Amino acid sequence: MGKNPKKILIIDDEAVFREAIARALTSCGYHCFPEEDPATGIMRLKKESFDLLILDIMMDPFDGWDTLSHLRTFSNGRETPVIMASAKKLNIEEVIRYGEYVAGFLEKPFVDSEFCEAIHQFFDWYDPLISNANAARLQGVPQEICTAWIRTNRQIRAINQMLENVYVSGLPDEFLSEEERMEHRMAQVREILEEKRKERDNIRIQYPVFSI
Repeated sequence: MGKNPKKILIIDDEAVFREAIARALTSCGYHCFPEEDPATGIMRLKKESFDLLILDIMMDPFDGWDTLSHLRTFSNGRETPVIMASAKKLNIEEVIRYGEYVAGFLEKPFVDSEFCEAIHQFFDWYDPLISNANAARLQGVPQEICTAWIRTNRQIRAINQMLENVYVSGLPDEFLSEEERMEHRMAQVREILEEKRKERDNIRIQYPVFSI
């Protein structure tokens, strides 16, 4: 990882998973900061900058989605990419509601080498994206456009990744079958993705300096 390893904050209330994630990522060169309590993790993120936050979903009394919503209310929380982790599959409703705010999803349990590879792949994708946006800013592209470029690319990648880990919603509907309900929700996700792709492509057309 070089002289300046990536700093990764881990928030997970289960010691076995928190320690396993920290052990796996430390072994492959990352600098990990595990926290058991979401409130403590949030306070740390307010004071320090991190390259990535790995956030467990199934926590109590505040789950990962509640924590994510709070993170987005302050600067470091908005700027730090968040990968959600869980031992359960995602509900399609979670993809629709939260897909725009995360950088990906990882399912637990995991093999250490595979977990490390997933994080390596994220940074191999994310670092060039940030470099591309920074280069564009230096060439005169407005900061808000550079931020939008990063955001839309992140959203497209994250939503597609989340869709690989979705189970059929169990929400009752007296008019639609389970299959019809799932297809209706999937249509919503496809519309969201299409809007994001259009936004990304319009930025690239207007500012050809964006190349990724």
